[in-house]
Amino acid sequence: MLGNAGKKLQKMVDLAEELYERMNQLREQLRELQTTVEKTNTTVQKIEAEQAEQRALIEAIAADQGVDVDSVLEDEE
Repeated sequence: MLGNAGKKLQKMVDLAEELYERMNQLREQLRELQTTVEKTNTTVQKIEAEQAEQRALIEAIAADQGVDVDSVLEDEE
């Protein structure tokens, strides 16, 4: 009877160790995901800033050439 309890206790200890290891893996995956999201956010912000600059340049060139950007965009819709 005591041996049976020892086996059950060992099984619970083994399970607890497995769960602890899995939690650590998930914690590390979450850290990596957080880093990826932060990098992606930075990249998106840079792209949006570049796009705004390019739009401003295109609109300036269009205005210099006498092209109405708004009407061109309306025609595309």
